[in-house]
Amino acid sequence: MENGGDQEEPKIELFVKAASDGTSLGDCVFCQRIFMILCLKKIKFSVTTVDMTKKHLFKALPSLGTKIPFLMIDGEEPITDVTEMANYLEKRLAPPMYPKLEPNNPEAAMAGTEIFQKFSKFIKNSSQADEERLQRALYISLVQLNEFLIRRLPDEIDDDTDENSPSERKFLDGDQLTHPDCNLLPKLHHVRVATKALKGFEIPQDLTGLWRYLNSAYETEEFKKTLYPDEEVTKTWQKHMESSALMSRGNAVHVAPKAS
Repeated sequence: MENGGDQEEPKIELFVKAASDGTSLGDCVFCQRIFMILCLKKIKFSVTTVDMTKKHLFKALPSLGTKIPFLMIDGEEPITDVTEMANYLEKRLAPPMYPKLEPNNPEAAMAGTEIFQKFSKFIKNSSQADEERLQRALYISLVQLNEFLIRRLPDEIDDDTDENSPSERKFLDGDQLTHPDCNLLPKLHHVRVATKALKGFEIPQDLTGLWRYLNSAYETEEFKKTLYPDEEVTKTWQKHMESSALMSRGNAVHVAPKAS
């Protein structure tokens, strides 16, 4: 296939986690990140969902263990590291033939990077004594992201702009999706869905910058196309919660010392 000249487009195959039905798109945040990048690059590619309960049936998987997602380009050795995939695609699918996804503002690449870790600790927690502290830690990380989203970036400020007035940009780096958005937005979606369904915690409505960010994502074709049902998110984190609770109970069991 030709695209804008004599250079032939690479053959790209993306393998992602399947949903609980074994065929439709699953709720993997790392899979969605790469899926979004490929959509934004405006290139033809194929997506294959892998039923993780039957992964032994996939000929491409034995040497890869449980690594999902993975990417194959022109039949070369599969790439299994998500960051390596993103970097490779940005280098291989570069301007002027393909859109640039690197952010212009370095701050955008660091915004919200602690949220998913805080969320994971909170959602998996089964100790009532730690619940308030972990919820507070997640809340603070969300507030910090909100503050970044309502603060104007340098390129939003000019002689006619009050730099203290709130930003109205849609995404981390401006009004276009970039690499940091592809990384953060799938994770924020999990936070929104799972904490409400499983912990009764909702992202506060007064975090207006964060909600503008999420709602802007839900309106983009690249995010909607790569999304999965909320029920898949809830099922996944319910399993994580149950596993964590079992582990906690196991650690709490002490063998009585033998009598001397």
